[in-house]
Amino acid sequence: MIQGIVLAAGRSRRFGTDKRRANLDGQPLLLRTVQRWLEARDEVLDQLLVVLREPDPQEQELAAQLRELGVASTFCAESGLGMAHSLAWGVLQTPRAEGWLVGLGDMPALQPASIRAVAHALRPGGIVLPTHGGLRGHPVGFGRDFAQELLALRGDSGARSVLQAHRHALQWLELEDPGLLLDVDEPAHLALAARQKV
Repeated sequence: MIQGIVLAAGRSRRFGTDKRRANLDGQPLLLRTVQRWLEARDEVLDQLLVVLREPDPQEQELAAQLRELGVASTFCAESGLGMAHSLAWGVLQTPRAEGWLVGLGDMPALQPASIRAVAHALRPGGIVLPTHGGLRGHPVGFGRDFAQELLALRGDSGARSVLQAHRHALQWLELEDPGLLLDVDEPAHLALAARQKV
């Protein structure tokens, strides 16, 4: 079983407001992104966990909305220290996984077929990096062998240190999906995401 982890604990500083709640075609951005993952579920990638910030009323509301979709979430008390803390927390919550597919909560144009392709390419000792036009995107797949290194991650550089330490394990997967490159960092990106039909 490959475990999907969607990181949604960022502070949206560049966006200006909580982008997870930004309206995209009548739906909050985070829920639109999660819907892509739900559409990608199959016999390999069946489980999904969304990592939220430390619990407060707004985060509790997001968790309730995710539950309505049948999606589990978890609160990361150290999310303010950087993305790597959220990633490590998500891995810690899913110890039985055979591998992890790590995506971002602000990528609503990602095609479900791309998510599945990365999951199916993943092997225990491998790291799968999807690309489009030669540019690296998300989600990134990590095999079971990297569990301890993922659990030890700290700071705001995500899993960069793991990728650099294991270049021999990297598998580049070129996909015809510009959505794997589009994360909504600024309000103007919402229009781009809306134009990329899934």
